[in-house]
Amino acid sequence: MENDRKPFILITYGVLLYLIVRNLTSVLSVLGEILSVFTPLIIGIGIAFVLNLLMSIIENKLLTRKIVEKNFKFISKNKRPFSLLLTYFITIVAVVMIILFIVPQVIESSKLLISKLPEYGQKITQIGTELYYDLGLSEEMLTELFGNFKNLFVGLSEFTANTLLKLLTMTLSITSGALNLLLGLVFSIYLLAQKEKLIEILSKVNRAFNKKRVATYLQELGKESSFIFSKFVGGQITEAIILGSLCFIGLLIFGVPYAPLVSVLIALTSLVPVVGAFIGTIPSFLIIAMESPTKAVIFLIFILILQQLEGNIIYPKVVGDAIGIGGFWVFLAITVGGGLFGIMGMLMGVPLMAILYSVVKKEVDRRLKAS
Repeated sequence: MENDRKPFILITYGVLLYLIVRNLTSVLSVLGEILSVFTPLIIGIGIAFVLNLLMSIIENKLLTRKIVEKNFKFISKNKRPFSLLLTYFITIVAVVMIILFIVPQVIESSKLLISKLPEYGQKITQIGTELYYDLGLSEEMLTELFGNFKNLFVGLSEFTANTLLKLLTMTLSITSGALNLLLGLVFSIYLLAQKEKLIEILSKVNRAFNKKRVATYLQELGKESSFIFSKFVGGQITEAIILGSLCFIGLLIFGVPYAPLVSVLIALTSLVPVVGAFIGTIPSFLIIAMESPTKAVIFLIFILILQQLEGNIIYPKVVGDAIGIGGFWVFLAITVGGGLFGIMGMLMGVPLMAILYSVVKKEVDRRLKAS
C-alpha cells in the first residue's frame, strides 16, 4: 500500500513545484507579506540570539562563582532573572554610550568632510596645473589627468553622500519601525527567559513528526548550526569592537584626521570576514589623503600592521576554528552572499557556508565508509 502511494506523492510534489515556479512572483509576494507580519518575532529572535551570548557568560560563569553562591544565595537561586536583567542593563548602557559619545563625533567628522569637499577639489585642480607646468605635459594628458581626478573626486563625493543618505534612511526606517523594534524586544525577553522550554518544545515537535533517524540528524544539525552562528556572530562583533578601538587609539596617536569616522568605518566593515577591513581601508585612505597625503600613508602603514595583528592574533583567539572552512570557501560565501542579498548576505554567507560544508563533508565521509 505504501509503495503504491509513492508515485502519487511524487506527482503531487512535482505539480506543486511546477505551480510555485510558474507563479514565483506571486508566491514571493505572499511570502513577503507573511514575513512582514512576523517581523517583530524575527527581530526578537535576532536580538535574543545576540544577547544570549552575553547572558550565557553572565549566567554560567559570573553567577556560578563560589563567592556569589556563598554570599549572595538569593541571586544564586535566581540566576536566570538576574542574568536577564544584567544583560539588558549592559546592552542599554552600551547603546546609550554609543549614542552620546561615538555618534556625535562621527557626525561631526562627516560634516567637516562635506564642508571641505570644495577645498579638496581646488587642491586637486592646483596639483594638476602644477604637474602640467613642471612635467611639460600635453593638453591631452592634462585633460586625461583632470578627468581621472574628477572621477575620483566625484566618486568619493557620491560615496560620502550615499553613505550619509543611507544612514538617514536607516534612521527613518528605525523610527518608522519603532513599534516592531519594541515588540521585538518584548519577544526577545520571553525567548531568553524561556529558551530551554522553547527548545524542548521544538525538540518534541521534531521527534513527533519525523522518523528517529531524521529527528536525530535534525537535532544534531541544529546544535551544530547554533554553535557555528554563536561563535561567528559573537566573534565578529568582539573583533569589530577591538579593531575599531585600536584603530581609533592609533589614529589619535599619529594625529590622523577624521579618526572617529574612519574608525567606525573600519569597525563596521570588519564585520565581514577576511575582506571586510580591506573594504573599509580604501575609502578611508582616500578621505584622509584629501586632507593630508602624508597622514594617509601613515594610516595605510598603520592599518596594514593592524590587519596583520588582527589576522594572526585577534581573529584566531576570538573566533577560533568555529567556522572550519578555508579561505577559498569564505571568499566564495562572501561573493555569492553579497551578490544575492547585499551586506546581509556577506555577513551571513560565511556561517551558512560553514554549515553546508559540514553537512556535505559528513555525508561524503559516511558514503565513503559505506562503500
